[in-house]
Amino acid sequence: MLTKRLKTGFWVYSKISIGLILTALGLDLFLVPNKIAAGGVSGVSIVLFHLFHLPVGTTMLVINFFLFIVGFVVLGKGFGLRTLFATLFLSVFIDFFAVTLPWEYLFEDLLIPVIFGNLLTGIGMAIIFNQNASTGGTDIIARILNHFFKINIGKSLLIIDFTVAAGAGIFLQSMDIGMYSLLAVLVNCFTIDAFIDTLNISKRVLIISHHSDEIANRAMKELHRGATFIPVEGAYTGHPGKMLMMVIRPRQTASLREIVRELDSDAFMIVSNVNQVLGKGFQNIKDPSAEI
Repeated sequence: MLTKRLKTGFWVYSKISIGLILTALGLDLFLVPNKIAAGGVSGVSIVLFHLFHLPVGTTMLVINFFLFIVGFVVLGKGFGLRTLFATLFLSVFIDFFAVTLPWEYLFEDLLIPVIFGNLLTGIGMAIIFNQNASTGGTDIIARILNHFFKINIGKSLLIIDFTVAAGAGIFLQSMDIGMYSLLAVLVNCFTIDAFIDTLNISKRVLIISHHSDEIANRAMKELHRGATFIPVEGAYTGHPGKMLMMVIRPRQTASLREIVRELDSDAFMIVSNVNQVLGKGFQNIKDPSAEI
């Protein structure tokens, strides 16, 4: 049991580390040198870097530490080990890459760093969020606003990020910087949402056939996925039957379609996307890694 937990923990923290590295690279290679403050603590740190030459990673760590203290006092809630790990090592990676990479290159067209920087940071943050971790930051402020003013956390985050982005344009005295920073917030949000959906997506398949038993037996044997029969009745014919429901990986869709085609070419098959599946064969519903 202990070995299994250690193995699970290793993979969880490895994935978080990959997300942290991608996020740090997006910041150091694209956003920081081009003054793009895409909201959050990182955006504030980028502004402070260009105003006072303070290291971005170290500044983020100090701000996050302060926010953790405020969050603990106001909300009375602890923070998971994975979030503390992500918060600390994101700052470490950012300052490390700032020294070791040729990040000083400036783009003439700011749209390039906005797109590519936020694709990298968005994918990185999506990987981190998907492991039930976060990098602290403004989500604590959003929770405090929700606690006192009942403002929706999602709206609070958006308001905070837009405020930071607009502040970048004001304090760095550039309308272009402010507008591109606002655009960067939107690109980052869409990237995170889209990539999280991609990481978790599965396919739900509903099959109505006179050969449901054969289809189920062969699909379970070849695809190693469970199946469920649902009693149905034809609205037009009034004939009773049973519908087969399966949840499979996207890459297994073609194989299942071929099985159905071979056993019953007159079958009715519905395939739809499922954003998350918890249970045997998919993500563990107990999530034992949360205890690590």
